[in-house]
Amino acid sequence: MKKIHIKKISEINKDKLVEFYKRSFRFESGVIENFNWRYRLGFNDYEPLVLIIDDQICGHAGLIPAKIKVKNIIHNAIWFTDFFINTNYRSKGYGKLLTEEWMKICPVQITLCNEDSLRVFRKYNWINSKKFIRKVKFNNYLNIIPKFRSITYSNNHKEVENLQCLELSNSTISKIIEINDHNQIRQASGILRDENWFKWRLIDCPYKKDMYILKIKDQYLVAHLRFKKNFKILNVIYSTSGITPEITNVLLKFLKKNEIDLFAFISNKKGFFDNLIPGQTNLNFAFYSKDKNILNCLSKDFNNIQYIDSDLDYIV
Repeated sequence: MKKIHIKKISEINKDKLVEFYKRSFRFESGVIENFNWRYRLGFNDYEPLVLIIDDQICGHAGLIPAKIKVKNIIHNAIWFTDFFINTNYRSKGYGKLLTEEWMKICPVQITLCNEDSLRVFRKYNWINSKKFIRKVKFNNYLNIIPKFRSITYSNNHKEVENLQCLELSNSTISKIIEINDHNQIRQASGILRDENWFKWRLIDCPYKKDMYILKIKDQYLVAHLRFKKNFKILNVIYSTSGITPEITNVLLKFLKKNEIDLFAFISNKKGFFDNLIPGQTNLNFAFYSKDKNILNCLSKDFNNIQYIDSDLDYIV
């Protein structure tokens, strides 16, 4: 008979955990080695769970602890991420067991997920909203074809008119926090991003060497430059206000000058045809709580979710 245990990751040998992450997830090496940062361990008592079968790690249910504001009341929440069951243990009830244990950790759960995960969540009465879309803007559509694309990399980015490249420093982050705090006061509901949150997400980030700040007039954008399948990608992970067509045009000039293939960001869906436009994809914002008032608010009033709130900027 198999010995089955579900444990917190803090109870697992670090070397075994890192080896499991290397086999199971396609993270950058800096993210794997710094999983304490990734899962924000120490922020509170919430942490990911692992499934142990016969002393081997066979499954994982990750989370990022967060706080949300619902009608000006602060609630603890967890952002669901990194769910995995080893291939030879799938379709045997282990995923169900791990999911049910994970859902006991915190009364409010949120995520951006794919269709496969959404089908599982719906079995547990999760609700989803399709109000958010991922937008991708290409510097040049010919860059999709490898032979037309040349890759260069430099941290010394060339500025364009109306755009400044700033260092990711404490003083710059302080200015962003000031604007963010002002915006949050006007919002009765949303993800709570306070000073400690920004320090964890940006200043302590293990790949912050690939991030920098763009300032376009009075608007600040946090950008993460990365490579995927020979594409040079600029993920705009946070913006102090919406990315307008004017901002888009400035960014496209910046991409062209710095030989970056594309940039991506999360935006509110404004019309039925949004996701039908090339480069735009629906995102499943899924959430669960036993409190119906919180569920209703998450469905109607959450209008500002960005890359920086999730793990999307380094896995997409």
